[in-house]
Parts: sequence; structure tokens; C-alpha cells
Amino acid sequence: MYRRGDLGQVARALRVLDGLRGFKRGRLVSELAAEVGVSERTVRRDLSELRDASFEIETLVIDGRAAARLVEQSHSSVPITRRERYTLLAVRSVFEVLRGTPLLSDVRSVLAKLEQRLTPEERAEQATFPDRFAYVPDGGTKVYDDKDDIIDALQTGILSRKLVRYSYKDSRGRTQRGHLAPFAMLLYRHGLYVVGCRVGDANAARDLSDWRRSLGVFAVERFNDADHLRDRSFDVPADFTIANVLHGAFGIHVGDPANARRVVVEFSREKAALVSARQWHPTQVVEPVANGGVVLAFTCANLVPVVSWVLEWGPHARVIEPPELVALVIAELDQARLRYQ
Repeated sequence: MYRRGDLGQVARALRVLDGLRGFKRGRLVSELAAEVGVSERTVRRDLSELRDASFEIETLVIDGRAAARLVEQSHSSVPITRRERYTLLAVRSVFEVLRGTPLLSDVRSVLAKLEQRLTPEERAEQATFPDRFAYVPDGGTKVYDDKDDIIDALQTGILSRKLVRYSYKDSRGRTQRGHLAPFAMLLYRHGLYVVGCRVGDANAARDLSDWRRSLGVFAVERFNDADHLRDRSFDVPADFTIANVLHGAFGIHVGDPANARRVVVEFSREKAALVSARQWHPTQVVEPVANGGVVLAFTCANLVPVVSWVLEWGPHARVIEPPELVALVIAELDQARLRYQ
């Protein structure tokens, strides 16, 4: 199975080549080395091999340091406004929660390529943008150290519809191994998740007619290994949509629509404006009540994530229905109270 550090010379050289593409003014050798995770000497050797393979790569000096530039046939010009540049910097600040992943690296690479086309005045202003927008993640962020190869394999599986052989540690610490047909990737509460079907037989990957039974949501940080299989493709079921696993503020989980229940929660007058100003669920309906509060109603297939959401409101929320949700909230409160006795 492919692991970090097992890059062959050809694969590494291709990553160096990819790191040069789109940079009209070239890049520092030190930047390429840091991006690929090797020494500058190794990058210089890879550049020499690429030249021998008929790639036109110029040797440059940028700010007194060694650099290289890939001579491409053409560089497309993409006009971008000041407001759009500011928005892209805002996007990067949001993606900072994915530090250590190829997703953040790709966002940074796109912005670096765009900066190549800026005037000195625009670059000076661009440098001030991080102080003009900030994204503050609540609840902490996840750690993806040494997961870049795993994420790359999962992304390849999603984009190329290739089966992925994996090793995964579940929430109870048990290791699972098998094959996964990855459909999509989700960003939820500052963490990456993969939605896909477990496949028992790698040779029957195309048969996902019973996909609802094997559909699951997997936290990326729990993958120990992942490797896409070049010769094993799959087709995403025509009736699958990402909405199958998205449930607004109540998490990402696989729920059976047949078990959907109506949830009604009453909120105090103090929190009425806050509740009314947000979209908590696609099916929600908000109505005022006589005491100045509001009642929020929606349909949900899984009550477990709703319990913690209700408890976050403290004394300002009261579940009206269904009865089983009332019981779950009371049980959670009773268990929490026992911790203080």
C-alpha cells in the first residue's frame, strides 16, 4: 500500500513539474523543495531530468535565490477585481482549518498563481487583506499531520471514480479494512468527511444497486491507510444525491427517510431573534408564540444530533415533540447532573 515517503523519482519529478505550472514568473527552488518534501539538491536533479525529457525549464534568479520557470505554450489571462481578490483571501482563511491537507495547498497555489499577475501596488494591498478578514473556528480544528497521501488517494477515488482500499479506525478504536467507493467529500465542523459505500468484493464495484445499505460517512483523520485502485472503477448510483447525508445544523449521517419524524422545539423570548435569523434545517418552519418566543419545527431522520443541539441552548429551549426526543434530552441532563454529585 502506498505510504508517505514512498514517492518514486518519476512521481516526484511530476509533482515538481506540477508545482511549476501556472507560475509565469517562475518559483524558488526552495519553495518547490518544501512543497514536495525533499531537499533543494533533489529538486535540482529532478529539474535536470525534466529538461532531458524535453520539458523547457529555464533557470532563474529571484531575489538573489535560485529559481526555475516552466516555459509553457501560453498563459491565459484571467481578469480579477479587487473585491474578488479580497473574497479569495477570505476563502483561504476559511480553508486554514484544513492545514496539512492538499486542499489548503491547492487554495494557496491558486492564489500564488493569481498574485503573479498583480502589479506591485496590488501586491502591497493584497498583503493587508489578512488583517481585513478573519475566520474564527469554534470548537477547535482537526489534525491532519501525515494524512496528505491518504487524502490524495480519497480525492482520486472521488474524482476518477476509482475504488479505494483502506484501513480505518472507528469511533470505538476498532480497525476496519476493506474497499470503499467514495462518492463525495464534506467539510463539517472544520473537519473532512468522505461519503461512500463499503464494497465487499472489489471485482463487483460497479454493482451498487443496494447502495443505501452500505452507505457510510467516514472521518478522514481516522483513516490509517488509503490507496486508490487504478483498475477498479465504479459508477455512482443515479438516485444518489449529497442531500442524502446533509441535515442542516444537525450533522452528517445516513438516515432512513422512512423513519423521519417531526421535531418541535420552543425557544424563549431572549433567543427568539437568533433562532429566527438562521437556517437550521431545510424543512424548518418558525412561528411566534404568545410569550414572545418562537417555535421551530422540522422533519429529521435521526434524533441523536438534535439532542446535543437542544442542550446547547440551556434553559432557553424546550422540546415539545416527539416524546422520544424529550426522553433523550432528559436522560442526557440526568447523566450530566450525576457528574456533580
